[in-house]
Amino acid sequence: MIKHFFSVLIFVFIFLFNYFVISTYISKKTKDKVNANRLNVTTNIENNLPDLPILKNDTNDVIEFNSGYNEDNQRIKRDFWKLFKTND
Repeated sequence: MIKHFFSVLIFVFIFLFNYFVISTYISKKTKDKVNANRLNVTTNIENNLPDLPILKNDTNDVIEFNSGYNEDNQRIKRDFWKLFKTND
């Protein structure tokens, strides 16, 4: 009987927890806070954008392409099934 009571009590607590989390998440107050925060971030970016300095491009001829494939490379032959054979 006590085990059944605790099971029901745990179920009720889980249900109430989920209800309060979901109701808080979808509330009008939370949506207004999120929209205000997004607007605030957007206005901060727009206000600070003209103050950013434009940097000189100094990356010309810095990266050289190296394919890593030379004609002299010898390919190592690997055979997976030879690993199962015993060394006699």
